[in-house]
Amino acid sequence: MAGCGLPVIHFRAEELGLIQHADLMTPFSAYVPCYNNAKTISQALSSLQRQSLPTTDLFLIDDGSSDGSAAIALELGAAVVCFDKNMGRGAVRARAMELARHELVLCCDATNHLPVHFASQAMRWFTDPGVAAVFGRIEQMDNRSLADRWRGRHLFKLAKPVAVRHGAPLSTWGCVLRRSAVLAVGNFDASLRHSEDAELGRRLLAAGFDVVFDPTLQVISGVSNTRLGVLERYWRWHAGEREQVSLSSYVRQVWYSLRVLVPRDIADGDLLAVPLSLLCPHYQFWKSWGRRISGRVQS
Repeated sequence: MAGCGLPVIHFRAEELGLIQHADLMTPFSAYVPCYNNAKTISQALSSLQRQSLPTTDLFLIDDGSSDGSAAIALELGAAVVCFDKNMGRGAVRARAMELARHELVLCCDATNHLPVHFASQAMRWFTDPGVAAVFGRIEQMDNRSLADRWRGRHLFKLAKPVAVRHGAPLSTWGCVLRRSAVLAVGNFDASLRHSEDAELGRRLLAAGFDVVFDPTLQVISGVSNTRLGVLERYWRWHAGEREQVSLSSYVRQVWYSLRVLVPRDIADGDLLAVPLSLLCPHYQFWKSWGRRISGRVQS
């Protein structure tokens, strides 16, 4: 497999069984999910290696990359697990929870990186045995391009005042999970290519666990998006795991664009972003319908 020609732990895509570990010497495991992220993988992994609370259980799950991401991770000293073909986010995260040696599992997406004290600050929440997950607030380093300004305003919502929230919708862009809680509710849904974190979060809350959003935990986006890229990200964040679409939801999205997105662009003096906000609901609707017609909706 391209990108995984070095000595790595290799799993067939359909081989998703549980692997047991006995080494519990360190307080947490850490992993990075990766698919063709050669440009940012070094920064993501290095940020985990630099954590003030160290771990000896650091690994990368490579989801069938073809750009040499796995080789970069090996050079940095991380263990690497490769799928023989792209399986999607749900399968990658489910495998990570199975492989983790420790009860608490730190995750950082391959396009992000974490400040040095992220793990140590997150651990305080886990003195409560009912807390299953803690995640941080995502920010971005650069706000100069139109697409990144739009992303910061409407997706990352950088200007929105935030506070600690219990019972929050789970995001795994930078988080710590309690492994036993995740496995107790059935782990991540390996069939999902997106929305796997939100879906798991709902099951955790339904089972009586708490999911905490802590805005003092900073997650830094290390990648700049194109205009098409932010439309795609907006669709992925809002499509839901079943990608349901209807005429009424389309109307609501158009209303939201006109009454919320566009006014925010104007209030920030960013008139060039208005066409992107106007296009957003139409992209959302037609992409969802196109996937439904072609039979590509995740089940």
